[in-house]
Amino acid sequence: MSVSRDRRPTDRYRSVRLVPSGRGLVSGMVGLIEAVPLPTPSFGDFLRHLRDERSLSREGLAKSAGVSASYINHLEIGRRDHPTRPIVEALAGRLERALPLSEDERRYLFDLAGLLDIEVPGVADLRADISPEMLRRIDRCGSDPAGYFDLRWNILALNEAAHQAFPGLREIGNVMHWLLSDMRSDAVLAEYDQVVEYAVAALRARIALPRNSEWAGQLLAELCSYPEFARRWAAGRVTYSLAQPALRLRDCLSGKQFRIELQLYDVDTARHPGWTRMFWGIGVR
Repeated sequence: MSVSRDRRPTDRYRSVRLVPSGRGLVSGMVGLIEAVPLPTPSFGDFLRHLRDERSLSREGLAKSAGVSASYINHLEIGRRDHPTRPIVEALAGRLERALPLSEDERRYLFDLAGLLDIEVPGVADLRADISPEMLRRIDRCGSDPAGYFDLRWNILALNEAAHQAFPGLREIGNVMHWLLSDMRSDAVLAEYDQVVEYAVAALRARIALPRNSEWAGQLLAELCSYPEFARRWAAGRVTYSLAQPALRLRDCLSGKQFRIELQLYDVDTARHPGWTRMFWGIGVR
């Protein structure tokens, strides 16, 4: 298999902006890639994106929502945080009348508004929440890969079948880092590009939920060291649904392909509800 991606993260090369060298942009625009941190998602940025997409003026949006144009401007530039639910509902209603919002766009707008105040647990805390019964649950899946992960794609637990199906994932401990840094992910995922696109879009959706965004900035600072992630993140796609319910995998030893039907479940734990998800890949061989 021929792989041309450069997946080596570095501290120096973190963005897609070219900086001219001292000799100028010659021979194909030779330059250095300047380190530019990726911004975390904001309500104002997404509101402006939706408004521009519908060619709505600030005045037109404000009038329908019962607020001033200056208030809309303050939202969009980040001077006002966390608008109330009635205001967000009024804004969404006006945007909807101009051009229908998808379910993902509507939910993302409300999540970015910070209407829910959720504690942000550490990975160690979430792993401690995985009870013996939860471990037995994924072990009972037998030859089907199964496990638990959190909103940040951190692996909390895997059964032995998942460990074999996704070599290196348990050791790396994070799905995004595994996809972007371990060549074995390309070897076992027959539709690698689609999986990465979904993973980035799902991360963008999930990252909007907690009001405390410190962890989001830290994670993005890590991931933007991968040019492939930076490019896909810049595309702005967001999804809450499982766009690809089936995965085609390759056996690393035989090269034989097989398909699994992927099931995802939200798992409530006593201390940190809403942070843990379970996956179960039902084998179709």
